[in-house]
Amino acid sequence: MTTHDVNILTAMSSPDTTGDCFFQPAEVAMTLTTDFGTLKVLTFNAPAADAGIYGILTIPQTFVDTPVIVIRGVIAEIDNDMGFGFQQVPIAVSETFDIALEGEDLGGITDWTGLVIEDVVEITITVIPDASFVAGDVVPFFLFRNADVDDQTAAFHLTGLFFRFNDA
Repeated sequence: MTTHDVNILTAMSSPDTTGDCFFQPAEVAMTLTTDFGTLKVLTFNAPAADAGIYGILTIPQTFVDTPVIVIRGVIAEIDNDMGFGFQQVPIAVSETFDIALEGEDLGGITDWTGLVIEDVVEITITVIPDASFVAGDVVPFFLFRNADVDDQTAAFHLTGLFFRFNDA
């Protein structure tokens, strides 16, 4: 059994309409001294309400185990609690695409020990779908900073979003 991380931040991904989640140059988002050219990060501002990004993933043909969402990014604050939510719905071939997203699965950071501002962190969310994920399913999703538990005042700069799974 091998663990895989598949990138799910794709051209099909799009920030919601709140204005609190947006792409921007890394040099603008952070106090970098290194020139990364036109490298972009996806900035999630501190949430007054849930704000995030919509996307779609396809369950890999070799998927056999518990689905996990991996959020990697750069922190701009090391106080208080940062929380993320992930809503999804698996849709099989020949099923309608017009299905509401399921309830949220949550993840976050509450222990900042050893971290400093602009460190890269990884947050994982174990996804517990109402219906099991099946290889080949299309899965629309919404990843968001969860205003119910997130009391940070600073932004989070997403550098990677992955679907982690084990194969046979």
